[in-house]
Amino acid sequence: MSETALNDVKIFFDKSGEAQEVLMSYETFLRLEVILKELRNNDQAYFVTKEWQKRIREAEADIEAGRVYRVQSQGIEKALNWLDE
Repeated sequence: MSETALNDVKIFFDKSGEAQEVLMSYETFLRLEVILKELRNNDQAYFVTKEWQKRIREAEADIEAGRVYRVQSQGIEKALNWLDE
C-alpha cells in the first residue's frame, strides 16, 4: 500500500464544525487518488500489513489474558496513567 504524509493538506470548516473545503497540492491529490483506488480494491488492505497483524495478535492476547481496563469518562486520568505503565 502507498504511504503519504498529509502535512500540506488544509481543511476548512464552517461555524458548525463541518468540513466544507479541502486545499492540497496536485501531487498530494494524485497520491491520495492512488490510496483510494487501493482501498476500493481491498477495503481492508491495511489489515494485511505485518504491523497491523502484529498489533491485532497482541491485542487479542491482551484480551484473552484479561489485560483490559474498562473506562468511564470520570476515570479518564486513571486510565491514561494505566496506559503509561
